[in-house]
Amino acid sequence: MQGNSAASISGSQQAAVLLLMMGEDKAAEVLRHVGYEEVEKIGVAMAAIRDVDSAHAAAVCNRFQQELTQQTSLGVGAQGYMRNLLVNTMGEQTGSTLADRLLGAKPSREFDSLKWMELDTIVQILRDEHPQIIAITLAHLDQGQAAKILGQLSSDVQEDVLYRIANMDKVPEAAMQQLQSTLKAKLDVSTSFKATAIDGASTAAGILNALDNETEMRILETLAKSDESLRARLEELMFVFANLAELDNKGMQLLLREITSEQLAVALKGADETLREKVYGNMSKRAREILVEDMEARGPIKISDVEEAQKAILEIAKKMADEGQISLGSSSDGYLE
Repeated sequence: MQGNSAASISGSQQAAVLLLMMGEDKAAEVLRHVGYEEVEKIGVAMAAIRDVDSAHAAAVCNRFQQELTQQTSLGVGAQGYMRNLLVNTMGEQTGSTLADRLLGAKPSREFDSLKWMELDTIVQILRDEHPQIIAITLAHLDQGQAAKILGQLSSDVQEDVLYRIANMDKVPEAAMQQLQSTLKAKLDVSTSFKATAIDGASTAAGILNALDNETEMRILETLAKSDESLRARLEELMFVFANLAELDNKGMQLLLREITSEQLAVALKGADETLREKVYGNMSKRAREILVEDMEARGPIKISDVEEAQKAILEIAKKMADEGQISLGSSSDGYLE
């Protein structure tokens, strides 16, 4: 690896370096708490590493220590503490129900065995199943993984499955029992699956975002023939903050004029490097320096505040797009200095 700055490599590469220095046992323990897509990215980064000089390793460790010291213990594990408190106080059923209402449903671990299987294996398991069984399964998997599986099914099945996912609310107990029987027969999986609440539209939008453009557009066009309002809802959900990186430079400059520096500083705290660079590249050098200093000075920010700022900027962007001032999907060269 070249360079001594941790900022010169991606987050996945920094994580890879850190894990390699931890040793196998500790690294494995950390990865148990990381999602499917993130493990895949880190794995690719680890496989690509041939050597790391001591200066670079030290820079990664220092970056990690700096970010760690900015965090407080307040709030860490608070949801687990609150859930346990409610269950112990009110009993399993009442406490769990109230905790789900206050905190959101507890993430299901019943599909973990599927998350780590080869995609081809999962496709073979699901290929001949009823679309409802396929829909329930994909709705519980990582959206990127679900998109890859869906992409290997026939076009008519893809459209049917996405429609079913988009209209999901709560999966019926009978359907979960059928899925349990199917997986037990094919994989000897004996886990007892429970009926769960699903935000079907958001889940379907996430899967569509992860599909290739051709498949995405074909499915949306098919959905529009039977339910135009559903297509509109999915398209709205698919337009996320990261999509702003697709603005051409003129469009980005016009958008930046309409948002406040505070909105931008908070929103970019939760943005990926691609979007950050797009924003920085369309600002003057001095404005960029001020923005970066502002972001660093703010320290850790609540996720809810980041999401609120991103939502506000998205609403401005959508309004400008509706008025024809900006458009997504194109890019041009040349940055402002």
